Amino acid sequence: MATPDTDGGNRVDAVVKTLDILEALWQAEGAGVTELTERTGVAKSTVHAHLTTLRSKGYVVQEGDEYRLSLRFLSFGEHVKHAEPLYEAADAPIDELSAQVGERVLCSTHQNGLGTVINVSEGTRSFTSDIDIGTHTYLHNSAGGKAMLAHFDEERVEDIIDQWGLPAFSENTITDRETLFDELDAIREEGVAYNQGEYLRGISAIGAPILDNDGTVYGAVTVAGPQHRLENEWEKNDLRDRLLSTANTIEVNVMFS
Repeated sequence: MATPDTDGGNRVDAVVKTLDILEALWQAEGAGVTELTERTGVAKSTVHAHLTTLRSKGYVVQEGDEYRLSLRFLSFGEHVKHAEPLYEAADAPIDELSAQVGERVLCSTHQNGLGTVINVSEGTRSFTSDIDIGTHTYLHNSAGGKAMLAHFDEERVEDIIDQWGLPAFSENTITDRETLFDELDAIREEGVAYNQGEYLRGISAIGAPILDNDGTVYGAVTVAGPQHRLENEWEKNDLRDRLLSTANTIEVNVMFS
């Protein structure tokens, strides 16, 4: 999904343009000045000036008329990933779960009212997805996101909705506040959250929160796969138990990390 924009208050326009150009380069996997101008709406001369500066600092590389993000961003990504406590805590448990169930297993955390995927483990029958490590997601349309929302206080959930809204990704996406709050109540009672084609038609998921002893929300672990497999009642019940066990293991790992 595209990177959502935040309400930054007093913003420095030059920095915003630089970041827009970097995000466009990332999404395009490399592009020339003309394409970047079309993608960002920034004047061609300004795009060129920003690219020249970024290249001089080693953040982009140029091959002919095309620019790409440089390997320098690897150090940032690795630092951020390993600084997140959930990354190491969840790595082995989600590998074990994906091996058991054969499906795609993800661990996500939250920041600024959005979810971010920090671990992915592929099972033997995983489906192809555009959601990978580092992907930002809205919280209302995913199993893991709803599992996290269910354990925030009501005021915080209201603030997140005010900031990001409830955009629809399919005809099944919850776009009404009252409906969402009713579902969050059900999630707290059942212990897990379900996504039935709410982000992508035909794909279902089940998610469990990862919590501290005091109820602080670290993140969530999710199993995702085709609806015809995950929505079979027997398998759903089996997945629920395995998922809750995995979430508990991650919680213990975080506690002693």
